[in-house]
Amino acid sequence: MQWFNIPRCDHPTDMKEGDLEFSRFEARIRFASPAHLPFWSGNALRSGFGARLKALVCLAKGAGLPDECPSCPHREMCVYNFFYNARPPSGAKVLRRQSDPPRPFSFEPPQSGRYDPGSEVAFGFTLFGKGIQYLPYFLLALRNLGESGLGTGYREGQGKFALESVDSLGYGARTNIFSGDTVFNRSILLSYRDILKASKEHAGSLTINFVTPAQIKENDRFTAAPTFRGFMSKLLSRANVLAEFYGSGALYSSEEALSILGACRPITITSAETREIWEKRYFHKQKQEKRPLAPFFTGKLTYSGEFSQDMMALLELGSMIHVGKMVTFGNGIYDIKC
Repeated sequence: MQWFNIPRCDHPTDMKEGDLEFSRFEARIRFASPAHLPFWSGNALRSGFGARLKALVCLAKGAGLPDECPSCPHREMCVYNFFYNARPPSGAKVLRRQSDPPRPFSFEPPQSGRYDPGSEVAFGFTLFGKGIQYLPYFLLALRNLGESGLGTGYREGQGKFALESVDSLGYGARTNIFSGDTVFNRSILLSYRDILKASKEHAGSLTINFVTPAQIKENDRFTAAPTFRGFMSKLLSRANVLAEFYGSGALYSSEEALSILGACRPITITSAETREIWEKRYFHKQKQEKRPLAPFFTGKLTYSGEFSQDMMALLELGSMIHVGKMVTFGNGIYDIKC
């Protein structure tokens, strides 16, 4: 398999200031051994992928260098460091003191449950900005994850899989970029400015359906029914920070963001069909036992009012970049129905 002869997925771009480019993908895998994907299947996927990516690119172990990323002399050119230890870019106006900055990727996790050998499962992932260039490394780490196993019991040989195919997803479009052992074509490039241009104002009601657990804090309290302003505040913050880190600058200035949030105040909740989720999760990096997490929620929230073009564009963007805590694991995924 000629993985390292794959050309990088460089995208010539004339990205304007205040934009975010990204590419979305759907991977299909076929299990070769029995598999058990836990409730937090995105956690298993993200942590397993990270371990395989580090094993693939890390130069420290073989060279007798420090194994900790912060003290590694190669960290500035390391693909793993880029994906897992992001730092604010030079001149960034936001999150200069952020201890846990956003990652340049996120997963849309596979369905939890038990799978027999031969079962096929699909999951998604999104790469932001420069992260798109490292798609070949991403695919190779996923392939290597299949050899080591995914989910509960992987140390006993469970959860081994073959990476069957990967498609790049666009606005109503799909193109195959990997099949068998070959990477071909280029990923479809999406951008916030294109979403904004295609968005229109909406008057009336809309429903946000949270298909994976979301965690949103409003007025210093976790809530399963955030106001539209509270929800939009978290979404706008994530979008701006991603664009600041991996795009060409924040999508909205502080004044513009305050204006958008101010216009959210009259929008009301007309229906809340949500339920709280209290679960425990093992933290691999800290090597801690399972511990309770603050409450997440799933379900539907219906809002009514006047939704501006910017609000609708941000809602559409949010359905692809997710919202709330632990979004790289696949939390905070939602869809919209007007």
